[in-house]
Amino acid sequence: MCPLSQCKSGDTVFVKGFTGGGRLRGKLHAMGLMPGEEIEVISSNCGPLVIQSKGVKLAIGCGMAENILVSCECSCTRANCCEA
Repeated sequence: MCPLSQCKSGDTVFVKGFTGGGRLRGKLHAMGLMPGEEIEVISSNCGPLVIQSKGVKLAIGCGMAENILVSCECSCTRANCCEA
């Protein structure tokens, strides 16, 4: 498990959790990022990370990406959450 900010362009990862407070979690949930979600890192150059989740591209600032914990493998217990 590592922060999203450490992922490279082309990586496909699964959201495991968040390290920020309730306000950050609320914002990420509003953007559709929940534990178990599969995301693809489109661009991780200097500046915001561009990711794609459920067909939608999002720009995530480096500070916010540091608080999103991801893993290369899904082990979510929610029914069907890891199926592509």
